[in-house]
Amino acid sequence: MKLKFIYMFFGLAAFGMLALSNSSGRASFSGQGATTAPGEGTVCTSCHNGGNYGASVNVRLKDKVSGEPITEYTPGETYDVEVIIGTSTTPGGYGFQVLALKDMDNSSVSTWANNVTMNTKFTNAGGRQYFEQGTALQDSIMMAEWTAPASGTGSVTFYAVGNAVDKTGTSANDQAVTNEITFTEATTSTSSLAKLGIRINTFPNPTVDMLNLSLNTEASKALTINIYNLAGNRMQGQNVMTQSGENQYRFDVASYSSGIYFLEISDGINQTATRFVKY
Repeated sequence: MKLKFIYMFFGLAAFGMLALSNSSGRASFSGQGATTAPGEGTVCTSCHNGGNYGASVNVRLKDKVSGEPITEYTPGETYDVEVIIGTSTTPGGYGFQVLALKDMDNSSVSTWANNVTMNTKFTNAGGRQYFEQGTALQDSIMMAEWTAPASGTGSVTFYAVGNAVDKTGTSANDQAVTNEITFTEATTSTSSLAKLGIRINTFPNPTVDMLNLSLNTEASKALTINIYNLAGNRMQGQNVMTQSGENQYRFDVASYSSGIYFLEISDGINQTATRFVKY
């Protein structure tokens, strides 16, 4: 009887440790995904299935300029991504994992960047890049950026799992749900970056005081660079004349309130925007 109790104790302890470890991200902890995507050997719903929060999960791609959700992607375009966990009752916290695969061969589109939701991360596992939690989250909407693949790729499917958890250290009263969202390739549009003839990188992101912009242009050109807040108010801007190759610009954002902002670049006809976070 005593040995049976000891075995039971250590079994429960091991189960608890496993559940707590997975809270740091399934791919990060185990080196594999659990979204039901092709080629994955496990699913979150096999363990996190005792709760009832009325949970659902969805993935939205949003145009960076208009902020509107899209149903087809433009090759090479960067989009804002929202991973949304819906519930009918409030859980103790949330977990999630999502990846994008090309439908033609189930290879990963590993172009995630700029996760602006705290305690989230990107994990490379099994040749795939996952966007997942770094610990149990209080936010039910997780945001990042994702760049669409090259022309001719065809449709891309996002495989997502969302988890409403009670945060007791076990999975017995959690509810995990999955979803697959497919985006088709737009064949008539051209990337706004391609139209502008530029490549951009902003860093650090998030930032505290200074935002750096590296802007690579194919030729010398006149551009307008503006920064807007979420309400659409212009915070600052400048007109620049770039030189062919790499151009560096710095923006003082130390006085900005904490939040999300957009840096927009325009040549008067075409424009593109990228998001950054001010802490």
